[in-house]
Amino acid sequence: MTITDSATSLTRLLDEAAIRDATARFADAATSADYDGFRTLWADDAEWVIGGTEGQPFERHAKGIDDIVSMFRNLRDEREYFVQFAVQGSIEINGDDATARCVCHEAARGPGESYYRNNGVWSDRLRRSDNGWVFTSRTYQYLWLDL
Repeated sequence: MTITDSATSLTRLLDEAAIRDATARFADAATSADYDGFRTLWADDAEWVIGGTEGQPFERHAKGIDDIVSMFRNLRDEREYFVQFAVQGSIEINGDDATARCVCHEAARGPGESYYRNNGVWSDRLRRSDNGWVFTSRTYQYLWLDL
């Protein structure tokens, strides 16, 4: 292995670690209702879609960082309890852009005695920025939902 190959491999590993970190910070911000931390994860022109494919429940869509944070606040504020577990899947990096998938489990209670649990898959697009890797698009597809 040459020095150039080693540097390329190291850069790839660091990028993958930073993308995994963005996914983990998303789950942490969602669980702890950290609105400021959540905001730092997104590109200004990003798009966030939950259940945005045909036949999916609870479709939500936001475009632009202010709309995304507002949607997050509306979804999270009505919950007395919320937790998200995320397992990073595949990551493909192409220069300053990347795509990734993440398997997710969520559980929540509220408002009142209502609850839900679900499993789903995040399909992500990310971009390298001055603040590290940020989401340019995040789409959630439900695989299972229990109300």
